[in-house]
Amino acid sequence: MATSANVVLFDDINKVSVGTATLKECGPTELVCETLYSTISPGTELRMLAGHYGAQGKFPFIPGYSSVARVVSVGAEVTGWRVGDLVNSRNVSPFAGTQTLYGAHASLKVVPTQGEDRPVRLPDNADPLDYVMTDLAAISLRGVETAAPKAGETAVVIGQGLIGSFSAKWLAIHGCRVIVVDLEAGRLERALRNGAAFALSPKEPNAVDRIKTLCNGGADIVVEASGSTPGAEMAFQLLRRKPQNYSKEYIVEPILFYGGDWPRLVFQANYLEPFPWKPDGCFPGEAATFITPRDRGVEERQRVVEHIRAGRLKSSDFVEKVFPWKQAPEAYAALRERRILSAVIDWTGTLK
Repeated sequence: MATSANVVLFDDINKVSVGTATLKECGPTELVCETLYSTISPGTELRMLAGHYGAQGKFPFIPGYSSVARVVSVGAEVTGWRVGDLVNSRNVSPFAGTQTLYGAHASLKVVPTQGEDRPVRLPDNADPLDYVMTDLAAISLRGVETAAPKAGETAVVIGQGLIGSFSAKWLAIHGCRVIVVDLEAGRLERALRNGAAFALSPKEPNAVDRIKTLCNGGADIVVEASGSTPGAEMAFQLLRRKPQNYSKEYIVEPILFYGGDWPRLVFQANYLEPFPWKPDGCFPGEAATFITPRDRGVEERQRVVEHIRAGRLKSSDFVEKVFPWKQAPEAYAALRERRILSAVIDWTGTLK
């Protein structure tokens, strides 16, 4: 007998509803999981809702890629998982007859136990809501760790959406002095509460120069998380340069002066349009390391779970509002209108 799940549906551009979908049969290496909470990714999902990121031609579909769930059934060849395990579940197996991008916003789902989409086990007796931000935190963690931050370095994070907020938090945890930039006063205040040393608007007069007074002329690490051309242009301007390049004299030092210790620019957002840049003049120095991670692996998700378990990271600092699953359309509307920073969908009301 076919099993139905309650789901969120993107019916068309900027049209969200709730409905049902039929679960496909659980394969021998898969799990059936009941969702407790799922997180809306305000960057990726809102752009999908607007018809970008592969959404064209796929409406209607089930969105979402981040959730906390409980295992209710295991496939015949599954040996490491048990009924009752709490998991961070990433992308799910397709539903029967219903398209998915990536299908996490559903009360029940079939989850693969192999490949990069395999679940990550949470601590026994964990509060599921504590781990609902695991995937978004892991995306930011990958970018920050790739930049190899060192205690005492100065970092600037441009954009304080969820990815930028988590990036700033991870940099602070690594011992960096963090400066954040965002257009919204509420986001700047939140960043200060979460450990940023300074927070300012790019609309402030001479904003780039103001930031440079806080980081000796330039930052060791700049994270561009706004996804905008102005944000990218500011990021290039804020990278530090060799001390010799502060003077107006023309001095050619050995190229190995830094021993490979160049400033790092992390593009932690996605961009709908390309922006022009001049390779020999886009940053104030001779070199920089560009990093474009954007995704996360199983290892990053496991490390985030450990940070949460150990109390170094709290989802409550980033979860602004929890919506019952039937109110999912209202959650997306609130995010689109920028009335809230983040939204979590509560599926526990669907569980028997």
